[in-house]
Amino acid sequence: MSGSEAFYRPDGADTYLPTLHTEGPWDPRYQHGGPPGALLARAAEEHLTGTGLVVARITMEILGPVPCRPVQVRARVERPGRRVQLVRAELRHEGQLLMTATAWAVRPAPAALPVGPTTARGPEPGPEAGRSMVPPPGTPWDCGFLAATEWRFVDGGYDRPGPGAAWVRARHPLLPGEPLSPLQRTVLTVDSANGMSAVLDIEKWMFVPPELTVHVLRPPDGEWLHLAAVTEVAPGCAGLTTGTLSDRHGPVARSAQALFVARQPEPPGR
Repeated sequence: MSGSEAFYRPDGADTYLPTLHTEGPWDPRYQHGGPPGALLARAAEEHLTGTGLVVARITMEILGPVPCRPVQVRARVERPGRRVQLVRAELRHEGQLLMTATAWAVRPAPAALPVGPTTARGPEPGPEAGRSMVPPPGTPWDCGFLAATEWRFVDGGYDRPGPGAAWVRARHPLLPGEPLSPLQRTVLTVDSANGMSAVLDIEKWMFVPPELTVHVLRPPDGEWLHLAAVTEVAPGCAGLTTGTLSDRHGPVARSAQALFVARQPEPPGR
């Protein structure tokens, strides 16, 4: 794995080599969930049949940690249709299935709808007024993925427990010479919701999402996206992170992540 101007380098028809930009916070040997999720979103988009369909919901199932090693991605249409369509994408490493994505795509609603005037506005302040965040050195947040994304916090932060809100921008494309699609940018961003709104110390606790579900209202406009997230943990039960993604014009998607919560294992020798 090496540095690059993209999160992955293609190696053949369906194999992708991760770069340092995919490194996650839990273990430097494994990828952050955002980049492989975006790869699955890309595969799902490419396999939509017909014209004009838009993805309205995408769910990622994380069956195991994705190593910072070559991965293979394939997709197929599970439910064809002209108005509603379901696509399934799979990510494997050395034959082992590690992530899946199911994406429901629908025919766009008519441009003129009798819903009355909207009052939706983009979040304020904009990214220009946000607090730039550099991951705290020496902490798990100091990882390749967070260095490969630009963060402008307007509330909270990785160094501040509790709800957070930030404008986020990817510094690199998913693949060399290929701009991120709005759906890929959405998935790449919202997977960080549980980290940016953490209520527990990452050096003492793990709060890992085995899944991510995103309902998409419309494709986001522009490279800066605003993510507002809240994490709740129920003692003796589970954790839940919910997020709202917006662009400068208003909300574009909502996300939810179930969380597995446990103490971090003691370092060897302690």
